[in-house]
Amino acid sequence: MNAIYCRVSTDLQAETGYSIGDQIRTCHAHAAKLGLETSKTSEYIDDGYSGEYLERPALDRLRNDLQGKLIENVIVYDPDRLSRNLTNQLLLADEIEKANIQLYFVTGSYDASPEGRLFFSIRGAISAFEKAKIRERTLRGKRAKARTGKMIQKSRAYGYDWDEENSTYVINQEEATVVKMIYDLYLSKKVTIKDIAILLRQRNITNQQNKSLTLSIIYRILSDEKYAGTKWSFSKYEKKISQYKRQKITRPQEDWIPIPIPPIVTIDQFQAVRQILTENKRKSPRNTKHQYLLRNFLKCAVCGYGLSAHYKQHPSGREYTWYKCHSGGTDKSLTPCGNPAISALYLDDIVWKHLCNVITNNKDISSIIQQNNLVSHTYQINSISNFQSELKKKQTTILRWFSDGILSINDAEKELTNLKKEFQTLSTALTKLSSESKNNIATNLESALAAKSFLERRAIIEKIGWKVHIDNRTKPIKIQFRP
Repeated sequence: MNAIYCRVSTDLQAETGYSIGDQIRTCHAHAAKLGLETSKTSEYIDDGYSGEYLERPALDRLRNDLQGKLIENVIVYDPDRLSRNLTNQLLLADEIEKANIQLYFVTGSYDASPEGRLFFSIRGAISAFEKAKIRERTLRGKRAKARTGKMIQKSRAYGYDWDEENSTYVINQEEATVVKMIYDLYLSKKVTIKDIAILLRQRNITNQQNKSLTLSIIYRILSDEKYAGTKWSFSKYEKKISQYKRQKITRPQEDWIPIPIPPIVTIDQFQAVRQILTENKRKSPRNTKHQYLLRNFLKCAVCGYGLSAHYKQHPSGREYTWYKCHSGGTDKSLTPCGNPAISALYLDDIVWKHLCNVITNNKDISSIIQQNNLVSHTYQINSISNFQSELKKKQTTILRWFSDGILSINDAEKELTNLKKEFQTLSTALTKLSSESKNNIATNLESALAAKSFLERRAIIEKIGWKVHIDNRTKPIKIQFRP
């Protein structure tokens, strides 16, 4: 069988001479000129596939048929239809030669001699160069457009409408009101993102597709700086890592181009929300699938960076957890400080024992801990009292929403019932805390230091609030507690 291979990527389908129809017709005509018989069944067509990668359905079939000795000749319109990658071009040509099959190109002859392969390589290099130049010119034009304050592509965002003439955003007043409300609610620290989503659903507030604002949409609204007046262009780019996969990669921050747009919230509001989101993310137990007693409390005694927690499962099924200093994070140009990683289970155990010994043998430290505990105890009482006041305000708000018709009677009764339960729980806790004395607190702390469970020990670590500085370069490990 005489095979015809044709390929076009989606961005080249409209180009003259590269359309699938033109390639097929020209290849059949060239085969007839060579005296080779071809038919519809001899066509291998990759329509809409990049020539940069080898993973292509028709090319896979062609290569399998080459190995199966089903093909005698291969006709391709041009070398860059076979592949846009020079290395892949040479690899495919080599496969065809080793199978003793003749390769023909419509746009030029192919010679398997050293001179012919050199010419073939030069053509492939020129094709790759042309593609890189086109990409570079396109990117340069997009950057120039971004520097004039215009978006490089049409985009839609909740709270804004698209200004086609100026390629930028204009505020949608109705949606902007919702964005402001989301920021105000979250900054009050009285509600979570989930609470906001429920409230918006109850008020029948939807997005442009008439769908409810989901948790992810609300999170993006709270974390996107464009709502404070700056849209960052060229912050990320999409790289095709295979025929079917793309990966989003963050560019270096110095390459980002700020595009000013009308702000909906102030920069101070945005920064305050970002700080809350960061702190909540850091403290969230969902960020770790395993228990780390000292998570967020470890510091490297050598360079001062925090030690992060890590987990890995061996193919045998055995699990490993450890703490590691990154000495500057993921920047490979920085030299590690030399403080080696250490088993999390081992370090958690020896630090807890060391903490108990420090408290037991040092009266001054014991008094500091007791004092800190007393302050924490007082803070808890004040926090509960403040929270009770907030619940009363929330109760008033719910009644106002019911009065204004925002909440139905069933929703209002449900919310008020939940508030009543919270009031009862807080009242019980406040009564218990108020009856405790400083001596009772110290006694409770001493008994807590004998705690066996992870949650009890973690509560003590958080209550004391000290940072644990670790130097694992020598044995035994050097441990130092610092307020």
